[in-house]
Amino acid sequence: MKSVTTNTIILLLQSAAAVTAQSCALPSTYKWTSTEALATPKSGWVSLKDFTHVAYEGKHLVYATTHDSGSRWGSMNFGLFGNWTELATAPQHAMSAAAVAPTLFYFAPKSVWVLAYQWGPTSFSYRTASDPTDANGWSAPQPLFSGTISGSSTGCIDQTVIGDDANMYLFFAGDNGKIYRASMPIANFPSNFGTSSTVILSDTTNNLFEAVEVYTVKGASPPQYLMLVEAIGSGGHRYFRSFVASRLDGTWTPQAATESAPFAGRTNSGAAWTNDVSHGDLVRDDADQTKTVDPCDLQLLYQGRATDSDGDYGTLPYRPALLTLQR
Repeated sequence: MKSVTTNTIILLLQSAAAVTAQSCALPSTYKWTSTEALATPKSGWVSLKDFTHVAYEGKHLVYATTHDSGSRWGSMNFGLFGNWTELATAPQHAMSAAAVAPTLFYFAPKSVWVLAYQWGPTSFSYRTASDPTDANGWSAPQPLFSGTISGSSTGCIDQTVIGDDANMYLFFAGDNGKIYRASMPIANFPSNFGTSSTVILSDTTNNLFEAVEVYTVKGASPPQYLMLVEAIGSGGHRYFRSFVASRLDGTWTPQAATESAPFAGRTNSGAAWTNDVSHGDLVRDDADQTKTVDPCDLQLLYQGRATDSDGDYGTLPYRPALLTLQR
């Protein structure tokens, strides 16, 4: 009888361990549910966009790009909030020095927060801080990438930064059908990726437009990385294509990469309030440089706009909303 009891305990422990270690593969097709717009810009702004998200002290921290009714781009953060429904009332803090199209993460090897962005002193710049919640507590800008690209009306645009055990990688777009990559040893970061980059994906302008994001897939063995790229579909509507790779410096393979079966777009978002699923960030539980996402619980913070809105790109009324993957 004692043996049976011992065996039962062992089986229960094994079962609990299996539940704890449960992991999911990325789906081959995606279907989402969507919230309505979660927040509106405070007075003086007409658009909130280009969201970057981290978890901080058990709450959500979001930075974003702003645009006024004229021609001025800026940036902001929301005060910390616990539930996504609270974003509507979270304080909106303007940054005194703009950090447009921001990427926020915690660089664990040196215990410092990093905010990367475009349109600073160099093609891409970064600032550091010990407290990421203070929108105006960041250091002076430092060069993140000093290179240029050809065949692009915008130049380097929409960076993201991610690391593995050995290296840090910079990925960016050019609104020209190309995705670019640069790298450096992780021991050298944060610093300048230099002036050189490599084209890693090439297609039509509409198929590889902008808003590239790259993530580590939690629980994947062998390692797997997920790339999102914003595309322009029929009627000018924005959607995300996805690609996967086994190495950050490896070859990227299309995963959910058509307008009819995208990673996220109007065909599978479940959103009625917008036809666009545009520049945003997958929600991460860990804020570090690996940018790890859990396929068991995927959520995408994205920018959308009312279906009847039109006009100059800068003043389009983009708002934050959240997609949750259905499994």
